Amino acid sequence: MRRAPLLALAVVLAGCTVNIGSDSGEDFDRFRLPACEYHGSVRVPLLVLMAQAVPTASQVPCIDLDRLTAELTVMDVFVRNGRARFVLQSTFGPSRRIQVVLERTCTFAKVTRVPSDHPGTQRYQEITEIRSGVRFRGAVHYLFRGGCVTYRLDFRGGEQARPLGDVVLALGFVSRDAIAAAVRDDTDGRESLDPPGRGR
Repeated sequence: MRRAPLLALAVVLAGCTVNIGSDSGEDFDRFRLPACEYHGSVRVPLLVLMAQAVPTASQVPCIDLDRLTAELTVMDVFVRNGRARFVLQSTFGPSRRIQVVLERTCTFAKVTRVPSDHPGTQRYQEITEIRSGVRFRGAVHYLFRGGCVTYRLDFRGGEQARPLGDVVLALGFVSRDAIAAAVRDDTDGRESLDPPGRGR
């Protein structure tokens, strides 16, 4: 990909806030979100940017918009060299905030390894705060070849960690190989996800 158009697109997309429940412009909203696919293709602009931001990562986090509840809004989308993130934030009801961060490596403290729900990844869970009926804070870390994704969780209210199941169902991964193949196919081989000379 040419660097100038990608940087321009990153500026346009950074910091965007989109309400999933909006009836107007739904197709355009999906186009500019880190969706797992758009019109059946994984060549989603934000996924391409995220993959290029962390060129070692064999997986890129994404959102299955069909499984995302209407009460959550996607916001705080940010991509830069070495890091990409987006946030799922509740718009009504109990306060929920899930920050999803892609980096080359993760730093975490006391974690518990649990079976992973995504092939090719190792999953670790971390609890940093529990106040019954008041607040739950923690994290889920996915480690894979060349990268790490962290879900930073902040749930307030009486549900504690119960919303985590719904969130995990809505979040997924797309392989770097699938994104690279889609870029080649959609541009008839004129462009590549990882141009020669960019180290992975």
